[in-house]
Amino acid sequence: MQYNLMAVVLSALFETVHGHYGYVEVQCRVPDSKQHIEFIFSATYNMIEYLRYNSSESKIVGYTEFGKKLAEDYNKNNILLAQSEFVLNECKRFGEFIVPISGTTVPPDVVIQLDNVNHKPILVCSAYDFYPKHIRLTWIRDDKVIPADVTSTEEQNNGDWFYQVHSYLEYFPKPGEKISCVVEHASSNKPMIYHWDPSLPESERSKIILGAVGLSMGVFMAAGGLIYYKRKQTVSQGIRKGNEKAVPVCSAYDFYHKPIKLMWMRDDKEVTADVMSWLS
Repeated sequence: MQYNLMAVVLSALFETVHGHYGYVEVQCRVPDSKQHIEFIFSATYNMIEYLRYNSSESKIVGYTEFGKKLAEDYNKNNILLAQSEFVLNECKRFGEFIVPISGTTVPPDVVIQLDNVNHKPILVCSAYDFYPKHIRLTWIRDDKVIPADVTSTEEQNNGDWFYQVHSYLEYFPKPGEKISCVVEHASSNKPMIYHWDPSLPESERSKIILGAVGLSMGVFMAAGGLIYYKRKQTVSQGIRKGNEKAVPVCSAYDFYHKPIKLMWMRDDKEVTADVMSWLS
């Protein structure tokens, strides 16, 4: 694994003149081993790299005619080469700090709590301040993985080398069940299991009760409304006179859902002629 300890882009080094643009890039490349730390300096103009210095080769290489001329002059400049050695030593100094960190792992702080989202009780398993980034959170109920009703965030960078992540489970409490959040991370050689404690304070129990009641009431009202509409479905028959002609009318009122089909039958056979229908 390789770490770019410094990647400094000095885009203001060259002024933009008639659409021409140039920049230099300075890097310290720190591999897993301290023996191969590199200092690299490159210069680019109009999207073409025209020279580069690599401390592994201890010289500047030109890639264009202009770059080759500059490289020839710079390689004869002992002051410039001495400055390159100074920067390389700084890279090594920082490398001695970063290489030991590269193998470090920091275990997450895990919290399971109850939340209420859109009047639904939600269990949240949060892992904070862990390193490295990769982590896996899963929910289990009575030692079986819960595959549905689960959403998770991506690992979020805290900006201080540490990360956080959150997993959400829709919570429908059942007597005697055991719910746990399983965390898999490089800081532990086995999964870390955190159990949800149903013995909550009064305020948390109220959240669950209110959420469950609200959900039940919503289902009840929806079912009641559907029954109401079903009961209100009516079909009436009548005779309407139009242009002195008797016209049988079949009307359907107050139905739900929208798709409906009305047909006329004469002696158990569908009548297709002289039939008109419309929706209102």
